[in-house]
Amino acid sequence: MGQKSFTASATGAVAGPVDAGSGNTHRNFTMKVISSAPDCTVALETSADGTTWAEQDRVSGPNWASASYHHARREVRANVIFLGTGAPPLGIVICYS
Repeated sequence: MGQKSFTASATGAVAGPVDAGSGNTHRNFTMKVISSAPDCTVALETSADGTTWAEQDRVSGPNWASASYHHARREVRANVIFLGTGAPPLGIVICYS
């Protein structure tokens, strides 16, 4: 299982999605959001081609999200919808296999 960590201080897709590489895919994803804001919102998104993204799960507050597929995806990313009250930076960890 691989893991990639991010820090986000703005809304939008976090730079540097997890990319399995050309011809490779992952099937299982989990995302952990670490924040002092209980109302932050982060979406777990996947893509087969790096251009079209689909939301698979959404985290509200410091919590977990997961996605598992019968079909594989090449890329996964975190998309910050709302930083939360006070807009503190978020810690995000994505695990994949």
